[in-house]
Formats: sequence, structure tokens, C-alpha cells
Amino acid sequence: MSLEQPPPGHRASDNDRERAAAVVQEAHSDGRLDFQELDERLTQIYSAKTQLELRNATADLVPVRSGSNRAEIVIKAAHSSQKREGAWQVPERVVTQVKHSSVRLDFTDAVVHWPEVNVQADIQHSSIVMIVPPGWSVTIDDVDLHGSSAKNKATAAAPNGVHLYVTGRARHSSLTIRHPRKRHWWWPWYRK
Repeated sequence: MSLEQPPPGHRASDNDRERAAAVVQEAHSDGRLDFQELDERLTQIYSAKTQLELRNATADLVPVRSGSNRAEIVIKAAHSSQKREGAWQVPERVVTQVKHSSVRLDFTDAVVHWPEVNVQADIQHSSIVMIVPPGWSVTIDDVDLHGSSAKNKATAAAPNGVHLYVTGRARHSSLTIRHPRKRHWWWPWYRK
């Protein structure tokens, strides 16, 4: 069972294919793939039309980097903004320490290997927006609010979906969890 939740309809770009091919070639140079597997995977990657097909070709080949298997990341922001989007590696625990800033955590294209992701939010005079794919379940009941708002706009969860558990405290801030916005043909640009 794979816990990765890429949107099934997102089309793959040439840059997406090149990044996936680099992961496969690195796995071959490390000895994790032989020549036949390399050829099969590269054929699969260069014929892929969606990001889901690319993820399937590289799902068992996490790039080897120092610190890539960290169980926690800390996002700090003061009078600024932070974003995590695209195919970022989500650790088991995300800690946010935010003052007078904005943070956007987009999980729609993220690589998630955990059944539950814990987010500890410590926000003051700030905003955090978390974008989750359909099928994820969300709990925000353990966030201590003072002059703040917390909104969970996520819909029904899938039985095998990832659970996002948010804790912490918010002082004069806003916390929003939602799904990606739907694209309409009359919008001149698309923003999740």
C-alpha cells in the first residue's frame, strides 16, 4: 500500500520527467538497479503522461541524501513567508514557529511515507494554510486558540488516507486546512 497521494490528473512536464529520470539513474549508479531495470524504468518515465505515473516509476527509489530521512523539520519565520510545495519529502513531524508571517504547507504533490503526519503550530500574529489532497483526515481539536481562528474545510476521509494531526497554539492568528481549489476555464491563471 502506498501512502503517497499525488493528484491523478496532473500532467507531467518535461522537467518532471527529467527529475524522475535523475532519481532512477542515481539508483542505478548506487547499485540499487541493474541495467535491465534501468532501461525499463526510463522507458516508463519518458512515456509517462501524468505525475502519478512518474511517482509509480520512482516510488521505491527515494533519493539518497544526507538528512532526507529526518523524522522532523522545523520551519521558522519572522516577518516573512515560508512555502513548502511540489514534491517535497514530508517528515513524520513538522514544527512551525511563526511570528508576524505566513506559512503555506501544500501536501497535494508531497511525498508522504507515514500513516500520520503531526504538525505542531506555534503561531503569533500569523497565518498558516495547509492544503491536503482529498481522502486525508484532519484533526485540529488540540490547538489552543487565543484571539484566533481555526478552520478545517477538508471533506470526508478515505479509509487508507493519511491523517494530519495538528496541535499547538495560535495567538491572534489564523489556521486553515483545505483542499486544492478547482480550476475553472474562465480563470486567467490557476492557483492552488
